[in-house]
Amino acid sequence: MSASDNIEHAYHELWDSADSGKEYYVPEKYQLGLLTDFLEKTGAHYQSEVKVGSYPIDLVAIQGETIITIEMKSKDISRGIEQACRNSDFVDFSFLALWEENITDNTLSKIVDLPIGLLSVGNEVNIVSSPMKTEKQLYPRDYVLRIVNESVREQS
Repeated sequence: MSASDNIEHAYHELWDSADSGKEYYVPEKYQLGLLTDFLEKTGAHYQSEVKVGSYPIDLVAIQGETIITIEMKSKDISRGIEQACRNSDFVDFSFLALWEENITDNTLSKIVDLPIGLLSVGNEVNIVSSPMKTEKQLYPRDYVLRIVNESVREQS
């Protein structure tokens, strides 16, 4: 069997296994492009992997004076909920973004009373639940705005 035959065989095996109904882990980094497209449509400016204090945040967006964070998760949803809640302490709105097939009634019941929102990521991004606005933030607002603005400017 030639090298090109081996490649074609491997290609067909891959597609056959994809059709078999097996579930595959898709890392959250693949959510990033979909989420940034979504943010661009809203007119927000954004940057990934911004540190506020000692906390790295997956995605930070700014729209006017409003600061939004998005924590992306493919697995370990409980950890994502913790991180999104932590982020809500120093921004206006904090979201958890999950692949749409990972959103269950159990997940929804865990976040219903929390200050975070939930984004469903699939062929498009949908807001499943809205976050509560954080009234009193842990860090001074000017400090967070400066960090976010500097990071966003570097990205542009």
